[in-house]
Amino acid sequence: MIQFKSLNGLSTLVLASGLIASNFMSLNMLAKKDGSIPDISKLSSTPYSSIQIRSETKPDGAEEWTFASRQHDPKLKTLIIDDEKPTFNGGVKKKYTHKQDVAQFAIYPQGSDGKLTADQIACIEKMAQGRSNGQMIADAGSVQVTPALAGVPIVGPVLAGIFFGQARKQVGNAASNLAGQWNDC
Repeated sequence: MIQFKSLNGLSTLVLASGLIASNFMSLNMLAKKDGSIPDISKLSSTPYSSIQIRSETKPDGAEEWTFASRQHDPKLKTLIIDDEKPTFNGGVKKKYTHKQDVAQFAIYPQGSDGKLTADQIACIEKMAQGRSNGQMIADAGSVQVTPALAGVPIVGPVLAGIFFGQARKQVGNAASNLAGQWNDC
């Protein structure tokens, strides 16, 4: 049997056991497929997806939370023309046009015969190359910072993962824009 000479050793053991048990409990809850916690990280998304979370406090003090998700929901571009033109016989000709199109994520001007020109293809390739080079640079920088963030108790690994992912994304986007401007795209 373990004997403790002071209350310090016992309290340390109890706190450590509680932290370990809470971590296992959290992992168990997240691993269950039928759990009540939605797995937001698995929602597929496009540039047109949106997630909205609202909280409302009722007059009696109760709180109500609403979660709305619109995945793969394209934005619509609406063109409305309401035109009136006079006619030769003194009347008015009315023309009403209502046209909706799906907005495109990336619109590149089309060259001849509805195809991209060689210059446009070269620009797309240069921007993609700039993005991948920027992500490699972010990886090299993040390798130096991530261990320090991971050392923060409890939330460190989460902070390190968020920092690493955001650094890759932001530096990749900046490098892609820089490559496009450098090559006059």
